[in-house]
Amino acid sequence: MNEIDNIIFRPAQLDDLDRIYSIEQLCNPNPWSRAGLSVELTKTSALFPVIENHQKLIIGFACSVLILNELHIFEAAVHPQYQNRGLGASLIKHLLSEAILVGADTALLEVRVSNHSAIRVYEKCGFKRDGLRKGYYQDGEDALLMSKTLN
Repeated sequence: MNEIDNIIFRPAQLDDLDRIYSIEQLCNPNPWSRAGLSVELTKTSALFPVIENHQKLIIGFACSVLILNELHIFEAAVHPQYQNRGLGASLIKHLLSEAILVGADTALLEVRVSNHSAIRVYEKCGFKRDGLRKGYYQDGEDALLMSKTLN
């Protein structure tokens, strides 16, 4: 049995915020604030799944909102100890399936141009490169715009 066989996806709860924030701090060079994550988590339009391992420990999350028929993915992260096992792609595929169930037909995101591993995951999940936002991040790094048409 591999790592993916031993996980569950479930909607994030406010009680999960400390662990989500901890993962965000480990994975993002310019992490979201705890308050910012809390705001996104409590939006009625939020799709915010977490990955739990067999020990019920949150090991990843995705932060997104549905705006009309578009899923806007703001953040997705897997704890560094669990990366490179296919969990990121599983998380994104789960998120996209949930988005389809609530009426999304398109998924959109921005990702740092230097985040090659995330770009590979998104491309593995069927996202296409659409363009660049110059100087999008606070440190001046460009963002790659990506999208996927959902079935």
